[in-house]
Amino acid sequence: MNKRRWLAHIVFRALVHRRGRTLLLLAVLTLASSLATALGLVSASMRARVAEETRKYGANLVVVPESARVEVGSGGLHFGAIGEPAYLSQEQFLTALAKSGVKGDYSFHLEGALTLKGVEIPCEGVDFAQVRRLSPWWQVDGDWPREGEVLGGGDLTPRHHVHPGDLFEFGGGKGVVRTRVSGVVTTGGDEDDTLFIDLKELQEQMGRPGQVSEVRLLADPGNGSLKDQAALLQRHLSGAVVKELRQVGRTSEDLLGKVQLLMLLVTAVVLVTAGSSVAGTMSTTVLERGKEIGLMKAMGGSRWDLLKIFSAEALLLGVGAGVGGFLLGVVIAKFVAHSVFAADAALRLEFLPVAVGVSMLLALAGSVGPLLSVFRLDPVQSLRGE
Repeated sequence: MNKRRWLAHIVFRALVHRRGRTLLLLAVLTLASSLATALGLVSASMRARVAEETRKYGANLVVVPESARVEVGSGGLHFGAIGEPAYLSQEQFLTALAKSGVKGDYSFHLEGALTLKGVEIPCEGVDFAQVRRLSPWWQVDGDWPREGEVLGGGDLTPRHHVHPGDLFEFGGGKGVVRTRVSGVVTTGGDEDDTLFIDLKELQEQMGRPGQVSEVRLLADPGNGSLKDQAALLQRHLSGAVVKELRQVGRTSEDLLGKVQLLMLLVTAVVLVTAGSSVAGTMSTTVLERGKEIGLMKAMGGSRWDLLKIFSAEALLLGVGAGVGGFLLGVVIAKFVAHSVFAADAALRLEFLPVAVGVSMLLALAGSVGPLLSVFRLDPVQSLRGE
């Protein structure tokens, strides 16, 4: 029997002979690694769920140009300030978005006005594909516009007797816009009093190519807090202001953060307890095996041979407990996700190395003290039972 097989035989027999302590260590390490796995799975799954739920509420950040302000007054009289329309370059925003590293979907908006039968109608130039992705709650009676078509607001269309399918000629700054109304949109907000037209068409009519009034951005909550992402984007946008739109995203982030903190604290307590339990059990094992260790030293076994034996036992326990902890952690994560978030935690194999790593680290960390005592053990005193 060569040396490697001899060490493997000793390790296996030691674990089997002390099956009670082996099972205890396996249970402790499995529990610790399962909680670490559950924490990771719940965090990853819930971030994806928060991002999915946030999309239903539309943009969470808005970028608007700094309005030009003109002081009005004469002599010693001051009547205040009035604001002039200000615009933001689409290219400037896209460049800033790329440099900032903020990820998310966006839509461009340009506010303006067209005339219908001599009456001025508020309108908004948009990219309909962008708006459709970013505003899933919009209820459209009819069809979404194609090229050469517009979308009327639910409050605007009755006042002007506009119906889906009607053809109209709208007066613009550069001429007449001949278009067809494809549908009527109802949102319950300011959009209901607006006529939506293709962004490039309105830019041409207003003489504002490549410029918009605002940009609505749905930033990915998985990339950090909205406040931090807004600050990142603001650094690269001169002459514009980045604001948070809704509190829904922040509320979801806060809830997720509290759940993660709770699980992190529980996991930390369990890890510390598990480490202490491993250290105590391994110390007891070393004391019980004093004569065995002394005999191996007397037979020519070096301190490093003994270190390999105890380290191999700890690593073997760590690997076994890590695999079991991963499977148990998946069950715990699914239970927590279903009970708290009414969602499902997806199985992610990338957390298997995490579970095994945590379990092996605990097993080795708890064995440091006993391993040092093995180094100092006198074989003569051990064989005497001292």
